[in-house]
Amino acid sequence: MALSRIRSVAAVALAALSLGAGLAACGGQDDTQNSAASSSAGYPVTIEHLFGSTTIKAKPERVVTLGGGDMEAAISLGVIPVAGADWFGNTQTRGWVKSELGDRKAPRLISASEPKFEEIAALKPDLILYVNSKNDKKEFETLNAIAPTIAAPVGTKNVYGAAWQDQVREIARATGTVTEGDKVVQQTEALVSDAAKANPEFAGKTITAGVYSVDSLNAWLPSDPRMRLLTSLGFKTNPQVDAMDDGDFFVQISPELTGKLNADVIYLAALDNAGKLDPKVAADKLFNALPAVKAGHVAYWGGVPVINTPTPSGEFSSAFSIGGPLGIKYVIPRLVPQLKDAVGGKS
Repeated sequence: MALSRIRSVAAVALAALSLGAGLAACGGQDDTQNSAASSSAGYPVTIEHLFGSTTIKAKPERVVTLGGGDMEAAISLGVIPVAGADWFGNTQTRGWVKSELGDRKAPRLISASEPKFEEIAALKPDLILYVNSKNDKKEFETLNAIAPTIAAPVGTKNVYGAAWQDQVREIARATGTVTEGDKVVQQTEALVSDAAKANPEFAGKTITAGVYSVDSLNAWLPSDPRMRLLTSLGFKTNPQVDAMDDGDFFVQISPELTGKLNADVIYLAALDNAGKLDPKVAADKLFNALPAVKAGHVAYWGGVPVINTPTPSGEFSSAFSIGGPLGIKYVIPRLVPQLKDAVGGKS
């Protein structure tokens, strides 16, 4: 990883100390912190994760989030971070997140793709959420030198590969909101389950989903949050795409592999701000020759140009892509009709 992205752990730890931030959970803490922890019910708590374990000695008051959807998952639990990363680098709070915040102050938005460690340290966090993350050990160690940091659940293999249920439960344990976490998981799973039961035609249908980006078709792998939601609705992943799993959350499809995209349903992010199909997709003879596309078993939605726009298409695209309890709640009533049309060949 480039030096511009990763500062040395020692340098950042020194900066954190000079700002009064807590040391990593794996290290020692002073008597004042230990005293505070003793008066915090339910603490200390130790979280096992991909890079070992982190002990949180007192209920966190200043949470910073960096993983994809970590900020939104925390908010669903009633935990409002002092700062958090929008997965796609948007500088404005998403509308579907604002509705959950109500009159509470929105977190300050910071970068996740290129974390500014000194900026994070200056926020004086007492917990950093790096749960649905890129699984970079050096980045984790740098963050953990600033404040106790929890990473992806044990066994996570793909980058950004944490299931939203595991993400919520891990964050709930770390923030002392286990009861709220169980409730959020149950309510969200019921919402998805009810949608699946109301649409039995989804069950068992194979689906390819992805995005047209950088002049290329890209298919999401099973660990992607969007694919997890689609399979929760009854669809099955495309085994030809699954076979290309390389540990990432998507795979780029070269022209000669276009045929592997065919499935019962294709769901592609390829619309622009005007709701028009990207002209390069419209002109792609190989893609348009796929049986599913020719039969109308395809649905298109807002692609890269809309993801950070304050439009209905942008709101849907961001909520579907970020996922979790808040995203799913927003998406389900809008997603299901699109999928019904695609299954019925009405696209």
